[in-house]
Amino acid sequence: MEDNLDLNTTDDPLQNNTPIKKEKNHNDWKKGSRLLSGLVGSNVLLFSCALLTCVFVENIDIFEKDFLIFLTTMMSICILWMLFQMYFTWRNKNAVLYKDCQAGPIWMRVGIIFFGVGALIMTSLKIAYTAEYKDCVTPLKIMQPVIQALFIIVQTCFLWLSCKHCVQIYSNVTRCFLMVLLAVNLTTWIITVIEESRQHTNELQEYLYRNHSQEHLYRNHSQEYLYKNDSETNSQDAEENVNRCGCSYKCAVDETVFIYLSPFTIEYYLFAAAMIYIMWKNVERKIDENALFHHGLGPGVHQHIPLLGLFSGLAILITGLVMFILYEVGKENPQKKWLSLTTFICFQLFSLVLMCLANMVGIIIFRLDKRNMDNQKNPSRTLDTVLLLLVSLGQYGISYYSIIAMVSTVPFDLMCGLTLSFSLLLIIQHSLQNAFIIEGLHRLPPANLLNAHQGTSHPRTVEQHDTIRRRSMPEKECRLSPTGPPRMSRRETLTQHIKSHLKKRKTMKDVYLFLFLCNLIFWIMPSFGARVRFDTGLEVKFYGFSMWATITNICLPFGIFYRMHAAASLLELYSMA
Repeated sequence: MEDNLDLNTTDDPLQNNTPIKKEKNHNDWKKGSRLLSGLVGSNVLLFSCALLTCVFVENIDIFEKDFLIFLTTMMSICILWMLFQMYFTWRNKNAVLYKDCQAGPIWMRVGIIFFGVGALIMTSLKIAYTAEYKDCVTPLKIMQPVIQALFIIVQTCFLWLSCKHCVQIYSNVTRCFLMVLLAVNLTTWIITVIEESRQHTNELQEYLYRNHSQEHLYRNHSQEYLYKNDSETNSQDAEENVNRCGCSYKCAVDETVFIYLSPFTIEYYLFAAAMIYIMWKNVERKIDENALFHHGLGPGVHQHIPLLGLFSGLAILITGLVMFILYEVGKENPQKKWLSLTTFICFQLFSLVLMCLANMVGIIIFRLDKRNMDNQKNPSRTLDTVLLLLVSLGQYGISYYSIIAMVSTVPFDLMCGLTLSFSLLLIIQHSLQNAFIIEGLHRLPPANLLNAHQGTSHPRTVEQHDTIRRRSMPEKECRLSPTGPPRMSRRETLTQHIKSHLKKRKTMKDVYLFLFLCNLIFWIMPSFGARVRFDTGLEVKFYGFSMWATITNICLPFGIFYRMHAAASLLELYSMA
């Protein structure tokens, strides 16, 4: 029987070569299908960006009309496909055979609903604001915001229900539509980022011009009449610009509303794009749900309330909000501008130092609590790692440009020193935090805790328990007891090891929560208008307003997204602790 078994398993070419050939052909076609869908999505994105560039650069109505038609058509197609996909999944119980438990965690789904509400409010205000201009109301200008609002609602429901699905049927069509949906989200994100950058740039330019004119008035009172005439002329030009752009798609939302709602819109489309990309990677993926460690809120979250991390993080968050309000109010007063700006920068320096220390404590605990690394294929973790490394380049770019400007500035005063320290600390903090988060995402939980968390009880022999205990013991203790201590001593050693592990676990939860709240306040401040590097005027004086505005408009959106993405990753690590 053994010979026959060997013959059937090793010598029969029909039973060995054929499955391997099919699997090889399947993998080749899977790569080809991803390439095809990637080409479709990239062409949609590039074409929409080309039209969008014409809208913002050239003041020609035909480009705006074409872009609105194209964007409305693509959103309508995506809405129809998402409705069909949800209906098909609901009607066919066997449509979803596999689910990725690590994709679309609860905090991410709640986040997309939270930011989606803000995006929906902004779109609704856009509809109401556009309808007020009776002279330029056209069906296209009204229909586009309506379709966009419907797109937000349907996409939010679609991602909440289908973000974990590993589609196994109509895989090629699914991949193509997912990439088109990804391209539409990125296009809308680019629109909002450009609008926000233009809005902040215009405000900063007017702010710097006003301060420069006021300083000029203080020095030479004889030119007061000329300044008033210039101010009246500028205000008249601004009113004419507002009246001219009232019918434009680029001025469809009030400036004040846009400032407070645009961060929610930006984060919504980024969250959606990330979840869609993970769904695209999971198409035709066969995964065993029971073999995965669930990255949800486990019972360990409720065993310890991280009071130190909670109170210290809330202190930084509340103090940051107060300092941000005082900074926004004080910078309008020329007499209080320097004091408010200096205090605001000092607060950020103090917070960055604490964040660096927290990251170092977490990395040291990782070194002491050695574990195996999870190197298995995981689209969610891969995306988190890539995004952390890529978007941090934006803040690196601004910091290095600022360092060059500060080092070259003569004379070197207090504000130069504060700005230089701020840039250096940002680089150090980003580097430490990236290393801390990425290693935390790849660490495997201990085997005994994993089994307890999953509710499984695998019987082990005494030798297996002893092996696990020896791996967790320090080297000195292992050398002192090469043959293993008595049975009672084993229990005492295991108890001490568990207590030591729980202390490390509690400390890590404090670190995660503190860093989460700190990254949250560092997302709030620049998202809602804090532009410290413009208000100091040092980089503007060195590079010129146009060049420095270009640098910040390109790099700053990535820096803002980094803070939100880092906060989301830290929240995931906290839920896994």
